[in-house]
Amino acid sequence: METRFSWSKIKTTIKGWKLGDYFRQFSIVAAGIIVTFWGSDRITENARQKEVRATMQLVADELEYNKGELLETEYLLKQDMHMSLLLKEHKMSVAEIPQDTLDKYQGLFGNLYDFSYRTDALDVLKGSSMMQYIPDKRLLQDILQAYYQLGGVQKSVNDYYSLKKSVLVSVNMLQSREEVLAGNSGSIYHLLENDKFINFVDLTPNFFVWREFISLNEILDKQIQVLRAKYK
Repeated sequence: METRFSWSKIKTTIKGWKLGDYFRQFSIVAAGIIVTFWGSDRITENARQKEVRATMQLVADELEYNKGELLETEYLLKQDMHMSLLLKEHKMSVAEIPQDTLDKYQGLFGNLYDFSYRTDALDVLKGSSMMQYIPDKRLLQDILQAYYQLGGVQKSVNDYYSLKKSVLVSVNMLQSREEVLAGNSGSIYHLLENDKFINFVDLTPNFFVWREFISLNEILDKQIQVLRAKYK
């Protein structure tokens, strides 16, 4: 026999309840609803924190990569600085500088390595809503500051290489037909005959505030360690 839904039966049953029965049944229903919502929120929060953790691990990896690029750039710039100091010490003459030393620091006469750094992981963090779910706002501020300082160093480095490129191109464009045909393009001797290149050599050792590189390396080290420990 088919059982029909009867409001009158439900009303009769409820009327038969005592006040304590009513509150007990209501509490059971309310508790069920609360547990359901709490469980749903917990699942959502766990998924969100997994996403935050994965993104912050990517940020740590990205900062590690950027640190490697910074160290490589610093190494090349210091080669330029050392060669410039040698030339100034020897009155812009290479005659008394050992050939192996010239070979070691020859980047001054040709290297044009710009500094670049990645921001993909940072862009994901900033472009999503995840930042609001990271309670440690000081950590976020430190991360953003690290990228900001990378940008500052990048500008200084690229300004230097832009100047260097301009000098090398202008000097080489002044070569005579005989010099070009003789294959002297970009040679040390040709460059050191030009006042513009001499001025560039004189400027190089003091172009950078090296403390900025040291400070940025320390900042990157600290941020990488903090992120590795917090989001392992």
